[in-house]
Amino acid sequence: MMAPLRRPGWERLNKSLVERRRKDANREKSPSLGVIDSQSVKCSEWGVVPKGFDGNKKVNGRKRHIVVDTLGLVLVVVVHAANQHDSPAARLVLTALARQGYDRMSKILADSAYGKELARWVKTSLGYILEVVKVSELGGFQPGRRCGGAHALEGGTNFCLDELVSAA
Repeated sequence: MMAPLRRPGWERLNKSLVERRRKDANREKSPSLGVIDSQSVKCSEWGVVPKGFDGNKKVNGRKRHIVVDTLGLVLVVVVHAANQHDSPAARLVLTALARQGYDRMSKILADSAYGKELARWVKTSLGYILEVVKVSELGGFQPGRRCGGAHALEGGTNFCLDELVSAA
């Protein structure tokens, strides 16, 4: 698996913008809860990241993995070949998140593509709790005031953060 391309300047800028936006929303500057998801997208041969075929979604291209907070603000983005399964690729994404230094981060919500083995690794390696949430348990997706973020990855997990945060 290829290591993610690091852009420390962009990472610092994004973290600063996240903290400012959270402050404007009367929230703590560091989020305590994140949501991880991915989307496979078709693409051309050009680019730094190699392509791959995602057999589940029948897409030849790249996969973008994101972690967002409860406001839908993007905390981390990692792009990799689409043939990498979500669970192993999530290690890169969550390691990048830990490197950002959000000191209150304690729980990551994920869909069923991320398994128990990843949850154990996340707990022992990063100190976060990875909670696999079945979307069906939410009683279906109902858009709310803060739906977005990972939900913006069309075809991905449709988390309504108002419901998940009140349940957490």
